[in-house]
Amino acid sequence: MPAIVIHGHFYQPPREDPATGLVPRQPSAAPFHDWNQRITDECYRPNLAARILGEHGEVVRTLNTWERISFDVGPTLLRWMALEAPAVLEGIVAADAASVVRLGHGNAMAQGYHHAILPLASERDRRTEVRWGLADFRRRFGRESEGFWLPECAVDEATLEVLAEEGVRFVVLAPEQCASVRANGEWRDVTPETLDTGRAYRIPLPSGRSIAAFFYDAGPAQGVAFGGWLDNGEAMAHRLAEREGLVHFATDGESYGHHHRYGEMALAYALETLEALGVAVTNYGAWLAAHPPELEARVVSPSAWSCAHGVGRWSRNCGCAIDPARSGKHQWRATLRGALDALRERLDEVYEARMRSHGEDPWAARDRWIERLLDDESAGRPIGAPANEVETLLELANHRLMMFTSCGWFFDDPAGIEPVQLLRYARRAIELCVALGGPELSADFRRDLGDIAEVWDGL
Repeated sequence: MPAIVIHGHFYQPPREDPATGLVPRQPSAAPFHDWNQRITDECYRPNLAARILGEHGEVVRTLNTWERISFDVGPTLLRWMALEAPAVLEGIVAADAASVVRLGHGNAMAQGYHHAILPLASERDRRTEVRWGLADFRRRFGRESEGFWLPECAVDEATLEVLAEEGVRFVVLAPEQCASVRANGEWRDVTPETLDTGRAYRIPLPSGRSIAAFFYDAGPAQGVAFGGWLDNGEAMAHRLAEREGLVHFATDGESYGHHHRYGEMALAYALETLEALGVAVTNYGAWLAAHPPELEARVVSPSAWSCAHGVGRWSRNCGCAIDPARSGKHQWRATLRGALDALRERLDEVYEARMRSHGEDPWAARDRWIERLLDDESAGRPIGAPANEVETLLELANHRLMMFTSCGWFFDDPAGIEPVQLLRYARRAIELCVALGGPELSADFRRDLGDIAEVWDGL
């Protein structure tokens, strides 16, 4: 009999107006106010009590799927839930606590705070994204996170070094992100077809540290996302039960109810069927504790689960596209990356100099700012209310980090919702810089935006 781990990556791009911290009305999400509300109604809330039907279509019982699957939830989405859907957040946290009781290890794991592509981040930003993600998790779930979900599974050795240094035990990656495996003292290259995904691997790092990695099984992942597996939960369970050893896979969590209507019901039925078949449904922490890695592996560095060209999708015209007809027409991605990188350097010069003038270590202070954000949230405040120059600088630093949310590069249109949101964060950071008496950086930024400056002008 196999052991099954089903991982859901639950995430939505931040949608808040940077000046107010509130999500504006999004007509495309009608009849809901915005997409966060709509997806919560279609996916996050239903999975707390997924319906299981009897032979005549009646509801015979419900199952909390969050208690049975491995998952991560984007910290910025959790922040929105805390303010707008607190009962859903409470249910998710309770589900993780129940999994700790059941398995000795929790289903939930942390995620990079702003969903930035960490291999493309500066060393300071990479560390802050990890520390904020771990601190957010610790506050919400009341425990340390054993694992860490890398946004878009984007990885390189430098990112793994930070995770290992911060005490993270494991990551989850796609099979094509494994470059080679060491067995019997020799390294051999592997492909997704030749890689044994039914085990954890130890990734040795240049510092001498190491971290474990699970490379998920692409077959079930593709089946759930695109292959119709959620049309029949019982059939899905039998497909999984036919396999041997550890069977684990990761998909967007929104597959279960949003991308696939009633997908949460299929998931619940699959989980119940697996239990009836005597198949163990577990999580990564529990499996790793019982089965420490015996083999070493190396990752493709850099790489991601949603780009066949390393991390090109977030930095250049690599060919990845939502619409195949648009492939090769994304020169704007490099332009946007370059403009934001240059703005980052200019803003950081102001931030660092001003913070040091107040006797503060600018980067240690930024790492601690997550605690203030969480305190504001607990008090019901959607956004920080800076009381002095130091707090204004830290608010600037937060919006500067938000400029690099990965969604801004993912789609095809530089005037789409996601790139425009990045530009709004940039504008807010520039406004705060000016309010502090710093330089007005809009003209330089507009120049760097080149052909897409008209999007900036239209904000």
